[in-house]
Amino acid sequence: MGASQKSAFGLLSQDLFYLSQYLGDLAYFESAENYKRTIAHFINLLNCRPEIILVDKHPNYFSTEYGKQLAATYGAKLVYIQHHLAHFAGVLSEHSLLTKPEKVLGVIWDGTGYGTDGNSWGGEFLKFENAAFSRLAHLSYAPSILGDKMALEPRISALAHSWQNSDALGMLKDKFNAQEWELYQKLLNTDPPLKTSSMGRLFDAIACLLGVMDTQTYEGEAALQLETLAQTYVNKNEDITDSNYISQISYLEEISTTTILEGVVCDLHKGIDKNKIAFKFHYSLVKMVEAVAFANNMEKIAFSGGVFQNGLLVDLMMIHLKANFQLYFHQEVSSNDENIALGQLAYYQTIEG
Repeated sequence: MGASQKSAFGLLSQDLFYLSQYLGDLAYFESAENYKRTIAHFINLLNCRPEIILVDKHPNYFSTEYGKQLAATYGAKLVYIQHHLAHFAGVLSEHSLLTKPEKVLGVIWDGTGYGTDGNSWGGEFLKFENAAFSRLAHLSYAPSILGDKMALEPRISALAHSWQNSDALGMLKDKFNAQEWELYQKLLNTDPPLKTSSMGRLFDAIACLLGVMDTQTYEGEAALQLETLAQTYVNKNEDITDSNYISQISYLEEISTTTILEGVVCDLHKGIDKNKIAFKFHYSLVKMVEAVAFANNMEKIAFSGGVFQNGLLVDLMMIHLKANFQLYFHQEVSSNDENIALGQLAYYQTIEG
């Protein structure tokens, strides 16, 4: 059934996999109706009857709810599959790695996905070995407040990631009115029940600290502008192996973002060019992947998730990691949620044998 915001479904029939066209955000009535019509069209066209329905673990996805309806209608088996495991399985399937004995590190970075611990995931390091998937490490959790508003307003992501950093708070206070500031501080000081490891929200936070924008007019706008700043630095400098904010990872259960945030704030106080800071942030993420891969003796690394629509980040990964690792990126489907349907099927077939 795929995901919900960037939807596409897949259907396996007679050992052939059919992936639908991009069907849009299912939060909109027209998209949801078209999604249902297109599924019915595929079923009729292939003259098949669904026996197994694969859905995302997120309970509020329209695709999950409709999958439950279809399972009831057809008497089909309903299977829930975690979002980032689907991302990982999708890119592994494209490169025929699901049947190989070597272990693979999955770097799955996006805005959000429902985690098995009830939190919002999105900065994940996963492992595939011997037909088994596991969560190896993740970005340290930050408070997730105000629901979807956090994804729309980078200033909230910046506050959530740096609310215990007094220097950062001084930079952010003017971005909120007095009532907002008081309310948000209370929310952050009462141990929010939901936390996030999202790399997308970290991009938003850094963009806000650099003064890129406080609120977005479309999804991913802040991250795109942050990439543009970093690319501007690259275009003006031949040496793009600058110092980075991640020198080492002290422990792997949670990869702390504190060092990155402190580095950004310190550089801002020093008056360092914002293009350079944006580049250092991107390069730090490359070093983070490298450190996790070395620490876990991984030679193969597969990448998926909407963050890898960032062309500069992909280029930096390829430039700096290819000498020591085999790298795998999506080739046939997008790195964002359009690949979830493929990944759901690949994951299920691998686990079920």
